[in-house]
Amino acid sequence: MIRLGIVGVGDMGSKYAEKIFTHDELGFKITACTRVKGKNLERIKQYMTDDIKIYDTDDSFFEGFDNKEFEIDAVLIVTPHYSHKKVAKAAFRRGLHVLCDKPAGVYLRQGREMIEAKPLNKQYGLIFHKRLYPINLELKKMIDSGVYGKVRRVSYIVTDNFRTQSYYKSAPWRSTWATDGGGTLLNQCSHNLDLICWLFGQPEKVTGFCSEGKYHKIEVEDEATVYMEWKDGLTGVFVASTGENPGINRLEISFDRAIVTCCPSCIRIEENPESAETYRKMAQDEYKAPLATIKEIPFQVPPPDTYLEVFKAFAQSITKLTPQTANGKEALMSLYVSNAAYLSSAKKETITLHEIGSDSELKFEEEFEEWLAKKSK
Repeated sequence: MIRLGIVGVGDMGSKYAEKIFTHDELGFKITACTRVKGKNLERIKQYMTDDIKIYDTDDSFFEGFDNKEFEIDAVLIVTPHYSHKKVAKAAFRRGLHVLCDKPAGVYLRQGREMIEAKPLNKQYGLIFHKRLYPINLELKKMIDSGVYGKVRRVSYIVTDNFRTQSYYKSAPWRSTWATDGGGTLLNQCSHNLDLICWLFGQPEKVTGFCSEGKYHKIEVEDEATVYMEWKDGLTGVFVASTGENPGINRLEISFDRAIVTCCPSCIRIEENPESAETYRKMAQDEYKAPLATIKEIPFQVPPPDTYLEVFKAFAQSITKLTPQTANGKEALMSLYVSNAAYLSSAKKETITLHEIGSDSELKFEEEFEEWLAKKSK
């Protein structure tokens, strides 16, 4: 069994702990955790045994580890965004494996330094469980196989993350630049931006339009539109909001030979008999479009519990050195996009994304952090 410490047993941390406690097949044994109290303690207290050490802070947690009060092989980080880097680096200094909840920090340097701190023989992954939804795996297969030709355009609308004002008041760290680090792009839509980068690769250019406090009395954005361009000519638009109801969750992909529309319950495929590019060049009729055939692939709603698959993959990456669901380097792409969208919106200009770690990218980090520091005052 892999001995696991959970740093941050809040709403999500207690949810993860319960899954791990009730699924021995994952291969973990929880030996220590932090901040277990209130409703979150009620959630897992039936599984807590006397030998599990509980600490108030991450500092006291690691002090307990150093004093050999408990033993762990890995740390699961489920703390507010700004603390991810501190906790991960503390774990890596002690030779521990790390699985971190999304995002990989608030700004790109945090995520990059987490990767740089990782020992070569240790594992570092992020909880991007939506990659494993069957519907998203099917989309990934379509794109990678080229069955419908090249992807030309992407439209992704995610307005089904409705939040009330009470939600933003539920924790003191929510919805401020200084403590949350961002709004719907960084918080609710990290998974969606990760899916975009996982499916299509990191975009080359980002133009953001962010509306702060449009629907709620908050500092950060609760609506955003992001226009993206890729090197191969692909263009995309991402729209997100926490103030609309009813909301939409729809991904539309335009291929050479098909339009594929994905909503939570199905994939709808409208397929041309031939490439649209070929037809455009060869057709003699000025207006007539080729007749598409339509089929739909249904999917389970809600999808299976893919958190379990993420935890299993993390365990096997330690014991069998197999790939994780999302490693630390992959997680930087969506963080880069959200950072670029914020800065683009503020400067009212398009941001070009560069190779992470390059001189141009490091210059971006400096500019973004300077902007974020001013926003956080």
